[in-house]
Amino acid sequence: MTVALCFPPPFKMVFLRNNLFLILAAILFVSLFVQTYVGEHGLQARSTLVAHLSGLDKKLQLLQKKRARLEHVTKLLAPGAVDRDMLEYQAREMLGFVYEGELIYVQKGQ
Repeated sequence: MTVALCFPPPFKMVFLRNNLFLILAAILFVSLFVQTYVGEHGLQARSTLVAHLSGLDKKLQLLQKKRARLEHVTKLLAPGAVDRDMLEYQAREMLGFVYEGELIYVQKGQ
């Protein structure tokens, strides 16, 4: 009759075998957390996009103001809506008209 001796497996092997699911779950959780923060669609990318969006909002506001001003000038130049101030401005700007007694300063090179 032969007696087989059974030695218990080392502690590390038992720990890994019994807790393999927990170890894999922890690795998955850590990798998902890292991707949530650093990934292409993570929190850092979102903060970058929010900063870019605020810059675009400021640019949009400036362009809307500029458009409103240009629309106002266009309405003043439309036929039948001649404004004396606008007509005077255009005459002075384009034709170089001045009033008597006004001083004219001319810069060299222009």
